[in-house]
Amino acid sequence: MNRRNYLLTVALSLAAGLAGHALYGPLAAPTAARAEPRRDAQYEYCAVVKSQAIATPRLFYWIIYFKEEGAAKTETVEASLSGNSQAKAIAKLGEDGWEMVGEGPLDVRPDPRPNAPGTTTTAIFFKRRKD
Repeated sequence: MNRRNYLLTVALSLAAGLAGHALYGPLAAPTAARAEPRRDAQYEYCAVVKSQAIATPRLFYWIIYFKEEGAAKTETVEASLSGNSQAKAIAKLGEDGWEMVGEGPLDVRPDPRPNAPGTTTTAIFFKRRKD
């Protein structure tokens, strides 16, 4: 085979390869790479806040699980004397599959009286997919 035929064969092979990749490359991509988030995904939410009810020198933190009906379930987290209750609460949520999504104010104990000041504290918010 002379040099001209060799170069023509290489050029045609490259062109065919590029055309095949352009046409069928996206079809061969792994499913995970092309997956879009589910639009109907349902999440559940919770927050970690400093306890407002227990008056002791030790710091306690609450994990507040928000329910669809507007109710909330509260779990108190207490660390050992040398530990950190907030870190323990965050680590617990991480082990349970919760993902941290933000930080902001949360009115923990709203006063039912009209125009009464609320007790607003900073919360760390989490979410995870419902099973």
